[in-house]
Order: sequence, then structure tokens, then C-alpha cells
Amino acid sequence: MRQQKRIAFTLVELLVVIAIIGTLVGLLLPAVQSAREAARANTCKNNLKQLQTALAVRESSLKNFPGYINKKGIPGDIALNQNRASWAVMLFDYLELGPLAETWSKLYVTADGNGQFSPVEIFVCPSDPADTAGEPLLSYVANAGYIGNDGSSPSATKGNPGHNENAANGVFFDRTRTSVSGGAHGPSDQYDTNGASQIVLSTAHIKDGTTKTMMLSENKNATHWGYFMATTVPDAKYHFGFCWDQPQTVIGAISSGNAARFHRINGGIENDPGYTAPTEIGDMTADFGFPSSNHPGGVQVAFVGGNVQLVSENIDSQVYAQLMTSNSKKSDLWVTSNIPSNYDKNLPQPNDDSY
Repeated sequence: MRQQKRIAFTLVELLVVIAIIGTLVGLLLPAVQSAREAARANTCKNNLKQLQTALAVRESSLKNFPGYINKKGIPGDIALNQNRASWAVMLFDYLELGPLAETWSKLYVTADGNGQFSPVEIFVCPSDPADTAGEPLLSYVANAGYIGNDGSSPSATKGNPGHNENAANGVFFDRTRTSVSGGAHGPSDQYDTNGASQIVLSTAHIKDGTTKTMMLSENKNATHWGYFMATTVPDAKYHFGFCWDQPQTVIGAISSGNAARFHRINGGIENDPGYTAPTEIGDMTADFGFPSSNHPGGVQVAFVGGNVQLVSENIDSQVYAQLMTSNSKKSDLWVTSNIPSNYDKNLPQPNDDSY
């Protein structure tokens, strides 16, 4: 009988095939990851566009922007009924979030659940998912202006304004700033004894151009869209907002190697030896109040005029600050030294290529 010859791969051939497959997979994985990140970035950009549109519709209707923190003004004499609400909460009616809007309009909201704090998909960048399922995570923050005007982070400025906010420095401000007469105005904050009036801003007040003024940005160090915590903390810009710092302060911090003072986009606070990611708003400090993201190269930013784009992390600190001020003629921004020739009103305005 004729013996039939068996056909099979040799060990060497199998190893060659495995090596080829491994090489192809190695080449393919970065492309897949890149495609996934591009999809996440597009979703993030779309979220910002929808939030910007909601804010624009609200401003068109009410003729003003909300504050980064607001009083809900629930009827009644009980202090707790004057509930503090972030800019995000003020958009519930404009984002088709009827059940949440109704909950927040009827009672003082606390961190004890009962549907008062629910996850809202549009508030979350897919590249910055919540650590705990069901958390009311906030990935996006509002332009709260100059960090030096926040009582928790004072610094010398033109005129030394201290706690007094300047409408020309940003777009969103503390709208709970009233004296606490008998505790009737809700939880006290660091501005209540200052005697400063609240700032109400609209598109008409933005003199630098709406397409040149930042409205919303990402911040992966932001925690929640409301005070989702058991204790009351003083209101601060960096709870729901992002800020700018004087360029010479940023330059000085970088030259000294002080990572926790890198007050710029993707500034590096996570690289500071003492860094601990905040788990709730009470853990945050001024150093957390600057744009950051998990997107390579920068952060997605929505401008007041509706344009949304990735702003480079290599943006000059002066240009970044100029894009945040809403009225260069009256802002507290200055460079190099505190003399009139270096004030914002005398600086050349940034062009599109600079960011």
C-alpha cells in the first residue's frame, strides 16, 4: 500500500506566523486607541457645544449669565431654603432635565440622596469617567476670572482688590454675595461680610469679542456639579469654575519648580509630590482651579460665541489670561510689572495662531 504523506506546519513556520501576527497587532493597537480617543474627544466637544448653547439660550431669555454659584431663592424664611446652586444646576431647565429641575425648585437639596444628585451624562467627558458609579460628576467648569480675587488665594494686584470681584476678569461670578442678616440668606460664604455687591454679566458686557472670550473648559480635578457633601464649605471660584493667574506669577512658579503653582492648562499639579486627587469639593484648593484634561496636548474649550476647540497646553500664560478676561480695558491683568503700560488694555490682542 502507498503511504500517504502528512502535510503540517513545522515549528519554525508556526513561530514565524505568530511573530507576524504579534507585529500586526502591535501596529494596530495604537491606531485603535487613537480612534477611540478621537471619538471621546468628539463627544466631549459636543457636550461643551450643547452646554454653551444652553447657556446662550438662557442668557437670551433672562439677559444674564448665571453665577458660578447662585441662590435658588426658594420661597420661605428658612435660611436653608436659599439653596446654593452651581451654574450647571441653573441649566437643568434648558437641558431637558425636568425631574432634576423640579426637585431643585421645591426643597433644600442635600447630599443624602433621594434623587437630588444624579449623574448627568452631558456633564461628563468620556475621557474623564467617574471613579464611583452613580456619582454626580462634573468634568466642565465655567470661566470664573482671576484667582487673585478669590479670598482663599489673595495676591497683590493692580489696586489690590482683595475679595472684590471684577466683572472684566471673567464671565461667571458669585451671585450669593449678600450680607447675612440674621442668617436669612442661606449658608454663609467668604464674601458675605465683605459688603461687595454681586456681579450680573451678559453678552453685552463682553467687550473683547465673544469668539475671543472663554466660557467653559474641562477640568479633570473638578468633583461634582453641586455641593455633594455633608459639610458646608465657603464658596470659591475653583469649586465650579476655572481661573487665570498673573503671567509673572506663573513664570515665577515654573522657574522655581513649584509644580503646585503651575496655574496654566495641564499645569502639572498632579506631578507635585504632595498631590492627592480631590474626592469632594471640600478637598479642593486654588491650585485645582485651572483647565486640565486627559486629551493629549490640551483641553477642549467652549467660547462665548459658540466656537469649541482644543486649546494647546503650550499656550502662553499671557494669551490664556487675555482669552479669559471679558473686557481688557478694565481687567486686572498685567504683565512684567505693575505699571500702566503693562495693563491688559495696552497689550496686543491675541490672534488665532497663538492658541
